[in-house]
Amino acid sequence: MNPEEEPETGDEVELISDGENLLVVGDKQHAVESFLRTKGLLERAREISLQELGPALRSSAGLLQTVSEAVTNSGLWVKITPESADAIKEFGLTDSGVPGVAYAMAGTRGSIKEWLRIDTTAGARAANPAVLSGIAGALSQAARQQEVAQLRQFLGKLDQKLDYVLRGQRDDILGDLAGIEGEIRAALRTAKLEGQLDSLTWSKLSGASLEIRQVQSKAILKLAGIADDFDLHKRIGDLNQHLPHAKSGVQLWLATIARCTAALDELAILEIDHYATIAPGQVNARRMSLEASRRDDQAELHEGISVLLRRMDSAADLANQNKIFHVKAVPAVIGSIEQTRGLIKRFYVALNIEVDWDSLDPIEWSAAIREWRQWRNGLVEGGSLAWEKGKPVLGTIALTVLTAAVKDKIKLPGKPWN
Repeated sequence: MNPEEEPETGDEVELISDGENLLVVGDKQHAVESFLRTKGLLERAREISLQELGPALRSSAGLLQTVSEAVTNSGLWVKITPESADAIKEFGLTDSGVPGVAYAMAGTRGSIKEWLRIDTTAGARAANPAVLSGIAGALSQAARQQEVAQLRQFLGKLDQKLDYVLRGQRDDILGDLAGIEGEIRAALRTAKLEGQLDSLTWSKLSGASLEIRQVQSKAILKLAGIADDFDLHKRIGDLNQHLPHAKSGVQLWLATIARCTAALDELAILEIDHYATIAPGQVNARRMSLEASRRDDQAELHEGISVLLRRMDSAADLANQNKIFHVKAVPAVIGSIEQTRGLIKRFYVALNIEVDWDSLDPIEWSAAIREWRQWRNGLVEGGSLAWEKGKPVLGTIALTVLTAAVKDKIKLPGKPWN
């Protein structure tokens, strides 16, 4: 660490976490940034303003003032990921007494150049249970707002690639959802302009979450249907023709799920806002309930997408087992599968779910021709085609491969057929 990056003696920061987010606040911006830098989290952090923390705190002027003082100079927010979770565990955050919320203070003592946990919270401004509860709700809202923005960006790019027919199918499917989205936008506008969400406005959204989840579950089932269709295309030629349709279907249903997820996020923002008005003491309990529902939604989504990913991986493996008789088709098949996997990966990134997938690559010709499995699969397929079409294709296929092998000076397998 460079000397100019070292924490100054006496600098203190306060840490608040709801398990999904981490907020670091302090009087000095240098102290907050330095703390996160020493923990390797500064690049993941973004500045959060009092305006973003305000909605869940507006029910109490005193509470808002307390938080205002806590983030007067600097507050940085980190979205917790599996990669950052281990580092955050080392901070020594303890149960704050507010369910689901952990808290700690950290600072430097004397000439020690390491951040240490301060055992006492005397004088800490954000340690008040009401403040912690309000901040946890506000962090949840901010996280949802960020996710909505990322999903809208994902949708914008996806919509540009949807053809006219797909747009028509999407609009038919999402017809009812469009009305719900309109009510949500109106409620968000009301909350922003009037400073609170009244019961009348909230009542218009009654049952909205159920309707949104019904559309989302249907979309996940459609993805499962696309996965099942892969079992019907065992030949490379059939698979190559099927993949563009599969990719278009994945685009359509991912777009549907993205819109549903964004709508549920915005509905959750409004629900926390509503509870901050009518039952401030219940904001944290409602936040935890909404987070539990979100985890259930993501588990259902991940299960459906995982089935599709496994089928696509199997299709890519099947293609690579038939390289020598489909020299040009195999790279096309695997390339199309990779593009579809890329769509899913970008969707996961929009949901702040980090993925680390290995890319799929077509097997090299020189390696494929040495595998007896390749020959067996090719001759079996050739025999099937000959039986269907009444053409003596086996000899032609074998001659083609042998000719290519001689030209490439590749040594054929030297072991008998199994």
